Amino acid sequence: MANSLRPQAELWLRQALGPQAGFRDGQWEAIEALAQQRQRVLVVQRTGWGKSLVYFMATRLLRAQGAGVSILISPLLSLMRNQIESAAQWGLRAATLNSDNADDHPLIEQALLRGEIDLLLISPERLANDRFQAQVWTRLRQQVGLLVVDEAHCISDWGHDFRPNYRRIMNLLTEIPAGTPVIGTTATANDRVVKDVAEILGAGLHIQRGSLTRESLSLYVYPDSLDAATRLTLLSHLLRSIPGSGIIYCTTTRDCRLVADWLQADGVNAKPYFADVEAVGSEDRAELERQLMHNQVKALVSSVALGMGFDKSDLHFVIHYQLPGNIISYYQQIGRAGRGIDKAYIVLMHGPGDEDIQRYFIDTAFPLPEQVSAVIAALRAQPKSRAELQRDVNARLSVLEKILTHLEVEGIIEKQDSAYVLRRSNTEPDYARWHTVTQMRYAELRHMQEYTREQGCLMRFIAAALDDPHPPQRCGRCKNCTAAASKFQPDASAVARAQRFLREGKPLTFEPRRRWSAGLPGFAKTTDIRVNQTGLALCTYYDEGYGALVRRERTHSVRYSDELVAASAKALSEHLRSLPTPPRVIVPVPSLRRPTLVADLAARLAQEVGLPVVNVLEHTVQHPPQTEMRNSFQQALNVLERFTVVSALNGEAVLLVDDLADSRWTLTVLGDLLQRHGAGAVYPFVIAVTNTSD
Repeated sequence: MANSLRPQAELWLRQALGPQAGFRDGQWEAIEALAQQRQRVLVVQRTGWGKSLVYFMATRLLRAQGAGVSILISPLLSLMRNQIESAAQWGLRAATLNSDNADDHPLIEQALLRGEIDLLLISPERLANDRFQAQVWTRLRQQVGLLVVDEAHCISDWGHDFRPNYRRIMNLLTEIPAGTPVIGTTATANDRVVKDVAEILGAGLHIQRGSLTRESLSLYVYPDSLDAATRLTLLSHLLRSIPGSGIIYCTTTRDCRLVADWLQADGVNAKPYFADVEAVGSEDRAELERQLMHNQVKALVSSVALGMGFDKSDLHFVIHYQLPGNIISYYQQIGRAGRGIDKAYIVLMHGPGDEDIQRYFIDTAFPLPEQVSAVIAALRAQPKSRAELQRDVNARLSVLEKILTHLEVEGIIEKQDSAYVLRRSNTEPDYARWHTVTQMRYAELRHMQEYTREQGCLMRFIAAALDDPHPPQRCGRCKNCTAAASKFQPDASAVARAQRFLREGKPLTFEPRRRWSAGLPGFAKTTDIRVNQTGLALCTYYDEGYGALVRRERTHSVRYSDELVAASAKALSEHLRSLPTPPRVIVPVPSLRRPTLVADLAARLAQEVGLPVVNVLEHTVQHPPQTEMRNSFQQALNVLERFTVVSALNGEAVLLVDDLADSRWTLTVLGDLLQRHGAGAVYPFVIAVTNTSD
């Protein structure tokens, strides 16, 4: 029967890719192991090798034999969109269930259960959804013909992109019919990750590893730390020198927007791309991906949201504006380039503060043991919903969700309807393993730093980090192999222009909170709130321009500099002129901890914009800093009943001035309080905002 499968597969291959197409080394062997021998397979091959071809072809062959639907577990929406298009090329009826197509879920689920879909792409989080589990999975699991775990390194907490929800796959392996073939695929797994994934996917796993070296990649590193202005100037130079289109990777959303704004101002058609880009622009991620695919933009300035599985054969460059956290994720990102062209340019630059960002990511990858213990203690008393746990546990919602996922995957708790129930009250997660993984990630960060100083072949350095079984002695193309030297000489006037861009930035607005957190004492309804108007901030707290001044002066000065006050007054004056009913008075936010800082700021702003200051608020009770409160309930509770209004306002619109907005709960509570005591509309103003979302 094996002999009868390959001719059919080769016919479909030529129909899809042309009459000269043939299988690469290892592709048919992996397909045969799945479609004929019904084995479990782990494929570790470089990006562009054709891992998706393996499971697409195996799906078609299995379906032709009467097998059920293939389930492809995939981590990213961008990856799913790309694979849906690719699946059609192979004659497969593919569908996906994700947050972007919620209205279509009922029809897709019905088609699934009728056997009308060949391949379902789904995230582990969606697969674990209570409704999907109850209404679809209980029936669908008996119809699975192939289970595909794409980006299988996500299973392993040793992997560079570990996702706790991927651990749920261990349960799936026991729920699908015995003998169902399983394939895991990745391009970014070293020996430790391969061993861990192999243990999870089960005994008898067939492991196929190929060379990870990419002959089309020309690697270049700027070894010296470059400040932000120099890096921006260098980016403009590179994008005018390198042909084609590509990706610029940044570590944070803030930097994606900053770099894209700079390039646009410099005449380069570059656009930002990150997880919630739709919230700040008119184009969604699918549209931005389409523009890059069709070379309608020079570059997308992207977070890691554009990475795994994005397949553009003629991507000419990948540039890193900041230092990645480890070699393995770096390789995964640069692997987007050079798939169908002879040469792609890979450039790494880095600057001050990059390592601090990566250390923050490492330190917050796992929740704190005391936060985990607080959740277990709260559930020991009685089952509780997620909202109820927020009242008991001082943790951000994202951290609480991470804790619940870890505890649920490890069988310490289980979800029953909307409540979480403690199953093993005297059990804790494997904190020792968490600590070991954290230390390993610090070692990987040091290894990444060593890469920037490497004198030998850069591709060999990467191959060694990935435990490539066939590392090159010399790639002959990287900066060190060719003794290449950068022609970039930063022009002083260009760098000065970038410095002005960083310093001046753009004032930004931030939306008010519109509901109280559920369960706050004294509030019967979450909607019983007097909402502020849209707020204005001069800058973000962590930017390299005014934000750097705010960080320094807030910590080391008793008053803000004339430069910050003048810039704030200019932004504020323009904002006030745009309002239909501008404020008539300034009300400063009082502080027992820093009694003069904001008061002085408000007084100096008042002189500049011509509004009187009225000190109608009094801070009556000291409370812990808001930065120590980790979720909305704790943040709101922390500032409730801490302030009073000492004299009423007679309907006047108010400019409520503070220096910093983080959670926005201080502004929310005070705005509500002022309006309850006769104020009109309340317009918040702060020098800096740490974020513009919850």
